[in-house]
Amino acid sequence: MAKYYFLASCLPPMPISLGEKVALPFEEICGLILRNVEPVDDPLVRCCLHAVDTANTEFFLLGQNIFLPGGGLTRDEIEAKKHLPLFLKKFFEEKDKGIGRGYVYDVLWAEYYAYAYSLAEDLNCRFLIDYLSWEIGLRNSLVELRVRMLGEEAEDFQILVRAGGYDFSGIISQLKMQQNPLKAEQFLDEERLKRIYHCEGSDPFSRDFILATLEKARIFSRWERINAIYPVRDII
Repeated sequence: MAKYYFLASCLPPMPISLGEKVALPFEEICGLILRNVEPVDDPLVRCCLHAVDTANTEFFLLGQNIFLPGGGLTRDEIEAKKHLPLFLKKFFEEKDKGIGRGYVYDVLWAEYYAYAYSLAEDLNCRFLIDYLSWEIGLRNSLVELRVRMLGEEAEDFQILVRAGGYDFSGIISQLKMQQNPLKAEQFLDEERLKRIYHCEGSDPFSRDFILATLEKARIFSRWERINAIYPVRDII
């Protein structure tokens, strides 16, 4: 397995708190990593970046004029459904036929996570296996919270249940105590960062550490953008 001594030395340190400025724009961090990873690890990096494409697809379907940087697809490619990865092609085919589930975006993210988790297993990527299983479990817990408030069965909306196995009762309890939706989002991303640090491993030159840095950069960059509109200190 490759050791990324040069790449690790080029990546900027991550901020300490959400809302602080990242030393490099997220898209520059993405380009730096893509240019320097070994071919065998390239699919894993692109897998992480397809989460951005998935979010941008959701924004497009919602009719929102939001486009996040760092993904592999342009706005025009998403709107024209061109050069899509297989999981997005599958989603649009299912959507065009008529999705039976009540919330179409659950299906969108289910397709992404099924693809990402399968790739992580195929390439034996310990970081993504561990982190995605936690993230999938968290999303299932959030879906359960949402649908039970609507009086529906959570089992009809959950994804990849086999990948979970974590107890999120403490996180959900704390989430319910947050003062507003933005504070709730901040709390969840802080929990995500804790998990990423837990899963990245102890070798700062490993593939796992590089992928963890990419995920951290995505979260910190998101809050840098949010902070430009709603200063994070004002919601604490």
